[in-house]
Amino acid sequence: MQHWGRWRKLGIALAVLVLVGLIYNTSQPRERLSFIERGLRDLLSPLQSGVARVTQAVGGLVSSLRELRTLKQRNAYLEDKLVELQAQVYQLSELQRENELLREALDFKNTSTHQLLAAEVIGRNPMNWLSTVTINKGQRHGVEKGMAVITSQGVVGIVEEVTSFTSTVLLAIDPRSAIGGMVTDSGDPVLIEGDADKPGFYVLTPLDRDTVVEPGDVILTSGLSRMYPKGIPIGEVVEVAPANYNLSFVAEVRPFVDFTHLTYVFIVFHNENM
Repeated sequence: MQHWGRWRKLGIALAVLVLVGLIYNTSQPRERLSFIERGLRDLLSPLQSGVARVTQAVGGLVSSLRELRTLKQRNAYLEDKLVELQAQVYQLSELQRENELLREALDFKNTSTHQLLAAEVIGRNPMNWLSTVTINKGQRHGVEKGMAVITSQGVVGIVEEVTSFTSTVLLAIDPRSAIGGMVTDSGDPVLIEGDADKPGFYVLTPLDRDTVVEPGDVILTSGLSRMYPKGIPIGEVVEVAPANYNLSFVAEVRPFVDFTHLTYVFIVFHNENM
């Protein structure tokens, strides 16, 4: 055992001397590598190549994942911006449409020979969209029950109920409504009522046996009643059909006013008002 211990110590000493010699030799500038260095490099080169490839692959994967995360964040940001821009475009379109309506309403009021009060539609009958509307003018503004309501396109209806600051308007296309009208070309008197069978249209009934109405004829208010001034457009005849027993006829009239998109209207004041 003592003999083996001495050889072990001697081997360790020789290994240390060899290692020190290698360190000394490799630390000095040399023209070429030693045999052992070349052998170690050749032996370790496949391992180094493999490690380099794995390192590059892992680095590329990490870089790709980082880029993918960045792209996802960028895509989410762009989607939010798109929604925001679409909302802004819609708001600008609405503002432009409202400005056009206001400009048209102002021009109509300035050129009209009637005393008019502008009002905005602020509510509709949820059970019957084409029956009544609520406007933001009432008794405090001089509005009274029975006053006519119009737009630059034509007849809208009659004020049915009034509160201090609002009014309910019975639309002219409601079956309860009736307007005294006349055929533009002939001046023949006719009765215009809301069509119960075809919502959004009028029914025309002649008041004179000799009245002749044809598709394309324009119907205006006759002015025979105190509610509507004379000459306000009502609509255009689109169809004429015989009545019962062929003793007369009825006609279908399409309104000039778009009742589904009412925004601004005018209340017509009587001469003694306002």
